[in-house]
Amino acid sequence: MLVEGDGLQVLRLKHERDGEVVASVHDVAERLRTLDAAGIDRCIVSLSTPLGIEALPAAESVSLVQAYHEGMAGVMADSGGRIGAWAATPLDLPDAGASVVEPLLAQGFSGCSLASEAIAMRAGVERCQPLLSMLEDAGRPLFVHPGPAPGTPPYALEDGMPGWWTNLAVYPGLINRAFFTWRAHGAERHPRLRVVFAFLAGGAPMLEGRFRTFSGLPGEIDGNVFFDTASSQRLALELAMATYGIEQIVFGTDIPVIGAAPVTRALGELGAPVVAAVTESNPARLFDLKEVPA
Repeated sequence: MLVEGDGLQVLRLKHERDGEVVASVHDVAERLRTLDAAGIDRCIVSLSTPLGIEALPAAESVSLVQAYHEGMAGVMADSGGRIGAWAATPLDLPDAGASVVEPLLAQGFSGCSLASEAIAMRAGVERCQPLLSMLEDAGRPLFVHPGPAPGTPPYALEDGMPGWWTNLAVYPGLINRAFFTWRAHGAERHPRLRVVFAFLAGGAPMLEGRFRTFSGLPGEIDGNVFFDTASSQRLALELAMATYGIEQIVFGTDIPVIGAAPVTRALGELGAPVVAAVTESNPARLFDLKEVPA
């Protein structure tokens, strides 16, 4: 719910702390200046899944998601091709929103973002099957980011904790659930679907050895599973590359919440070939681009 008072707009959320809305950071010209400052030629923007819009009852979610799509269509048109977008999906629909997302792919949306809790259990993977199959058949990728699904109880409302607490104590667990559920039940059902998990799947590289120990599986690299670098620093990037291969790491940031400088600096320390792979050739494979962006 958006409330106004004392000259401020505050968004009150079920799963997150209340937050001030600063519309100016979403202005197209401001976004392009931010890209220029970060040295980014083109970006793909997603709806913030932690807001919980996709998890609302369909009667509420559909209209809000539609407003996001209409707004982003305008942003894409006004950005000269520099800003693209992930479609969002009203999860409460019987087909998990497949019928909403499918026409948007033909309108230039790059793929679909998904709240992690939507596929955090086997039943969730099965419920999202229409959406996942549609993306797989269309050859478009899925972006998994921490966030609630319909019926998810509040998980990040903890009084007295610092502002970073949710990002470190809650989000990694949420996306870990989705990542390892995908390993157990999703990948075999959708072997052609390319999936990218936010911020290195919540630290999954650190848990890969534990996964192999408990599962008894060799932990083969899945060429269709990618990991974005949002807010990661050098040690985490090195571990991810050593665990899953440089080819599976793609550049991602938390802009406009946090700038790109730390992860850009860390990638630069790893050398020009790593930078080229993570920012150019790997994203080109994720999005099935015929040519690597210049």
